[in-house]
Amino acid sequence: MANEDVNKEIEQLKKDLSGLQNDIRNLTGTLKSAGIEQGKATYERARQQGEQWRQKGEDAIGSVGQAIDEKPVTSVLTAFGTGFVIGLLLNQKRQ
Repeated sequence: MANEDVNKEIEQLKKDLSGLQNDIRNLTGTLKSAGIEQGKATYERARQQGEQWRQKGEDAIGSVGQAIDEKPVTSVLTAFGTGFVIGLLLNQKRQ
């Protein structure tokens, strides 16, 4: 009788372990899916942010180009003056 009880308990433990293995498989599958979805969402947000920054950069370049086209002499004098001032500042630091 004691052997039968032990055998029944062993069989029950085997069933419980099998159930635990299935639960762990399901849990890891769910975690994997959640991680993949989170990664895709993060990638998409980063892609959209990069696209916005690229567009803003292109707009800024376009507006600078337009300003140069509209006032070329002023643009050249501004660039020259800025370069001159930066040169003076850098030269003072060397001395």
